[in-house]
Amino acid sequence: MCSSDLTTPLGYDELAVAGALRGRPVELCPCLTVKERAIANAEYVIEGEVIPHVRVQEDQNRHTGYAMPEFPGYTGPASNQCWLIKVTAVTHRKNPIMQTCIGLSEEHVSMAGIPTEASIYVMVEKAMPGRLKNVYCASAGGGKYMAVLQFQKLSPSDEGRQRQAALLAFSAFSELKHIFLVDEDVDCFDISDVLWAMNTRFQGDADIITIPGVRCHPLDPSNDPACSPSIRDHGIACKTIFDCTVPYDQKERFRRARFMEVDPEKWIR
Repeated sequence: MCSSDLTTPLGYDELAVAGALRGRPVELCPCLTVKERAIANAEYVIEGEVIPHVRVQEDQNRHTGYAMPEFPGYTGPASNQCWLIKVTAVTHRKNPIMQTCIGLSEEHVSMAGIPTEASIYVMVEKAMPGRLKNVYCASAGGGKYMAVLQFQKLSPSDEGRQRQAALLAFSAFSELKHIFLVDEDVDCFDISDVLWAMNTRFQGDADIITIPGVRCHPLDPSNDPACSPSIRDHGIACKTIFDCTVPYDQKERFRRARFMEVDPEKWIR
């Protein structure tokens, strides 16, 4: 997978990571027509070579001007600068399974969001250990545009650090556009709970931090000079932090209602 979400450095051996997760090395085998190796038990292996100095129209068969549904929910424009690959061989397992993934699918969101969450968590944890409890890159943001940070203020001096954590998250993943900050008693994986925190712990004149004119993602159609005078070029956005956390010195006043645990076994006959 080639994705801008993966923040491993160039030359990093990702197959070694895959092998570590599996508990055994990833088996490789030589290709038939190119001097490369392929994953031995892959469902399909497509071998080929890039034709230099040749570009083709992406929608050359339909000429609609559009390519495919992209993860933000819009159909992307067709490019006239697509590289041409000459396929030299196709191999596969017996009874192979062809699995595909489109931009709007939850699977694509997970592939984008999970490494983004990990990148943010690692960076913030190094800077301020023990404060960031969870990170969720919600489906509504395609796994790229939106992150919810569950932050725990451990002492009075942690007031304001939640906003610093948001700035670190923007540094960890440049395509983030919106960050929601919530306390440890808010389920960051439940968007209804996040919106509850926004409705009861957030004031627009005090808790919005905007950072205009920052490079973001070109597939967001609102990241365009037509939408804001602060945008100088397509792909630039006004990044925004929504601080829905409770001030440390007011935590007692914002204590959530508590309910007794109920044992359902008493009511089951």
